Amino acid sequence: MDLIIFKNWYYRILSGAMAGLMAWFLTEVGLIIKYRYFELFADLLNYLYAVVFGIVMIESIYRVWSWIDRNQYRESSPGRRFLLQMLTGTLIAVFWILAVRLAVMYLVTPGKLIIFSDEVITISLVIFFILILDFADLGHFLIERYRKSLAELEKFRKENAEYQFEMLKLQLNPHFLFNSLNVLSSLVYEDQAKSAEFIRRLSDVYRYVLDNRNKELVTLREEMEFIRAFTFLQGLRFKGMIDFRFNINDSLLDRKIAPMTLQLLVENAVKHNVASRKMPLWIEVVTGENDIIITNNLQPKEEQAGTGVGLKNIISRYKFLSGRKVQIINENLVFKVVIPLI
Repeated sequence: MDLIIFKNWYYRILSGAMAGLMAWFLTEVGLIIKYRYFELFADLLNYLYAVVFGIVMIESIYRVWSWIDRNQYRESSPGRRFLLQMLTGTLIAVFWILAVRLAVMYLVTPGKLIIFSDEVITISLVIFFILILDFADLGHFLIERYRKSLAELEKFRKENAEYQFEMLKLQLNPHFLFNSLNVLSSLVYEDQAKSAEFIRRLSDVYRYVLDNRNKELVTLREEMEFIRAFTFLQGLRFKGMIDFRFNINDSLLDRKIAPMTLQLLVENAVKHNVASRKMPLWIEVVTGENDIIITNNLQPKEEQAGTGVGLKNIISRYKFLSGRKVQIINENLVFKVVIPLI
């Protein structure tokens, strides 16, 4: 339970005793005002009965509310959860009041009639106490969710700064630029048309990074144009060593994706796996029903693996942006990452 008073059993006993005594006292006061001949102070046994009654009732409500917490989506529908909690608490209170009153009237004091208006007063007071607990529970939940949202926002800001730093390193990455210029220098003498295409694609890569470095989302169409330019450059660098495969559903091209997600995953696959003519690396980018899947065969390099910061950033960003999880599957010598489209 989110309600602080219910977290420990002795708090439940105390709140139950208070609820029983308060209901008993206020009921007696109400009856004195109504009938004039009721006594304000009853026998000690009556107060003991009220304490036991209150504890049993509160414990019953706690058990039912705990069961509801385990079986209801509190985060997605707190209003429905609040109404269900209020309804069950009221029904439990009515049941115990009527059951105990009937037992007392017919077993302890046989022949004494139950006055309906008296029971209505008692039930109303107990229900009022339950509503106070219910509203306190809802208020505590909303405060905790607000605090959690602030913490998640701060975490996202930090991770977003790290992500943008990674993007900044990419756009100024001397290794990527150095390797690209090396490939270009050889292409100039071998194939002028291909070298011109290489320059255009290299320009597209850096333009995309500069234009989208501060954006949270881009269309899949834009991301695919970028990744095709990036893989074109990598394909010329690793001639015959890497096989890039694409199968994209055109109907999903207007869906959203975090910029450079595919590039980071492709770069990770190239960085951490062996790619040679004898052991070619294949990287596949395909769309599912509501996601895009990046798959590569596993041929791990012998050196120590990286920190995994890029993949962690992708996971946390999509959890914040869409609420859906990024799936990572590592089995049968295949590494697969499933990215939800937004």
